[in-house]
Amino acid sequence: MKIMKSQQLQKDLEAFKKQLKQTLPTIINRVTKDIGQILYFEKLFKDQKANSVQELYFQSLLRLDPHIARQQPQLDEPIQNINEQIHLYFEQQTEKLQEMVLLEKELKMMRELEELQVSQESTQIQNASIELEQQKGMEIEKQNIEEVCNTIKRKYWRQVQTPNCDQCFCGNQLHYKQIVKCHLCEKHFHVNCLDKSYDERYVKNFTCPRCTLYHMDQFCEVISIIIEPFSFKKTGLTSTKTIKFKSDTNKIDIRCIRMDCPLSAEEITWPDLGELHINNKKVAEFIPLAQQSCQHKRKDEKLIFTIPQNEECTLMMKEIIPGMEQKRKYRIQGEQLHYVAVYKTKQYNAKQLIEKIIVSSENWMSVEQAQDFIILQMNYISSTGIKQIKQTISLLCCLCSTLMITPVRGIYCNHIQCFSLENYLMMLEFSNPRKWRCPICKAKLFKLQIDALQYTILQTIRQYNLQDKYTEISFDHMGNILDDLIQKYLDFNILPEHAKTSRNRILQLETLSNQENENEIETNESEQQNNRPFNPNSIVIE
Repeated sequence: MKIMKSQQLQKDLEAFKKQLKQTLPTIINRVTKDIGQILYFEKLFKDQKANSVQELYFQSLLRLDPHIARQQPQLDEPIQNINEQIHLYFEQQTEKLQEMVLLEKELKMMRELEELQVSQESTQIQNASIELEQQKGMEIEKQNIEEVCNTIKRKYWRQVQTPNCDQCFCGNQLHYKQIVKCHLCEKHFHVNCLDKSYDERYVKNFTCPRCTLYHMDQFCEVISIIIEPFSFKKTGLTSTKTIKFKSDTNKIDIRCIRMDCPLSAEEITWPDLGELHINNKKVAEFIPLAQQSCQHKRKDEKLIFTIPQNEECTLMMKEIIPGMEQKRKYRIQGEQLHYVAVYKTKQYNAKQLIEKIIVSSENWMSVEQAQDFIILQMNYISSTGIKQIKQTISLLCCLCSTLMITPVRGIYCNHIQCFSLENYLMMLEFSNPRKWRCPICKAKLFKLQIDALQYTILQTIRQYNLQDKYTEISFDHMGNILDDLIQKYLDFNILPEHAKTSRNRILQLETLSNQENENEIETNESEQQNNRPFNPNSIVIE
C-alpha cells in the first residue's frame, strides 16, 4: 500500500513537472522575445527527480550562474520576472498541490507507524497514549487559533461593494460585463477600458492608472491635478491628442504609463515612437530601443517642464508612423494603450521625505495591527501544509546589513520581514529612473508602511545597548515575542503619539481576512470558465 502511494506521489510530481515544462516556454515568451535568451532560460530548468512539492517548486525556479551574472547582468531582471510568473503558476494550481501535500503527509505518517511497530509493545502503548494526548492538545490548540483568526478576520473583513463604474475612464458610458477593482481607491473599471490583458492574465494587487500615476514617485508629492489621466491609443496611423489646460504653477510634472501588461503599467513608459508638444513646441521626442539593444526596457522617466503661469496652454501627444527601415532597426510594438496625466508636485530630498513619512499617522501599522498581521500570515502559511511554530525575522536591513532604524514594507508586501526606510530612500534618491520596488519581494511600493511593533523592538534594543546581542527576533503563532529580555524591557511609550492609536486601512490584513471568500469565488469562476486563468480582482456582471 505504501509503495503504491509513494509511486502515485512520484507519478503526480513527474506529471506536474511535465506540465510545468510545457508551460515554461509560454512564461518565458511573456518576459522576453529574444531568441537567444529564450533558449538559455529553457536550458536553466532543472531535471532532477523531485521527491516533494517543496523540492519541485525550488527546482522549477531559474538560477543564474555567478560567472554569467557578472558578464550578462541584463539577464537578472528577466529571470526574476520568470520566477515571479512560476510562483503565480504554482498559486493557480493550489488544489492539486494541496492533494500532493496531503499524500506526502500520509506517507510520512505510515513511515512513523512502521517505526513504532519495531519498538517494544509497552513502548508502543505508551507512545500511542502520548501521541493521542498530543493530538488532542493540538486539536484544542488548533480550535483556539482558528477562533482567534476568525475574530481578527471579522475586524478587517470588508463587504464586497456593489460594482459601480461611474469612475471608469469612459464615465460608465460603455457597458462591458467584466470589470476590475483597484485595491487603492476601490473604484471599478471596465476591463476593455484598460487592456484585454487584464481579462486574460493573473493580475495581483490591481492598481488603476489613476492611482498608479498619482503615487508613482513619493519624492514628487502631487499637490494638485492639472490634467486628469487621459488615454492615448497608439494605432500605427498618424494620430494626435491635444488637451487644453491652465496651471497656477510654472512647473508641471507629466507622467505616462502603458497598459500592455501589469508590469509595464506600474512604471513610467512613453510611446515607442512619438513626440510631446507644449504650446505647439516640441519638448520631447521618444525613440525606441534598437533591435540589438541589451536592455529589456527603455529607461523612461517622468518629464518636468516650465510653462506660462495662469495662462491657457496646450499639451499634444503625437504618434510617429514608423517606416520599413525603422521597423527593421528598432523595437516598435503594435497597438498600445497609454494613460497620461499632468500634476503640480512638490519635490523632496531623502531627508525631507523620511521625516514626512515618519510624522504622518497614515503611514503607520499599529502594534495591534502588526500582531494581527503576524497571526494571520503565519496561520495562512500553516493552512497551505507548511507547519509554522515560530517566525524569525532579521533586524538587519537587507540593503546594508546594519540594524534597521525605521522598519518599513510596502502596502502590497505580504512578508513580515521589513527593511530600513532610511537606507532605501538614500539609495533611491540617486537612482535613475526610480523604480520603487520592494527589495525583498519586488512588489510595487506605492506607499511605505512603518511596522510599529518592530519599530518599538529596535528602539528598545538601542535604548539598552543590546545591538551586539540581537540581529534577529522571533514570534510565535499568536504574535508574541519569543525573547524574555526584550519582553521585559519593551515599552510602547517609545512610539510617537500619532502611531499609538493608528487605525489605518491595512491592505495585507484585508487580503488575508477576505482570502477564504476570494478562493471560493475563484473556484466557482474557474469552473464556469473551464479552467481559464482568472483575475481574482475581476467581477463578471450578468
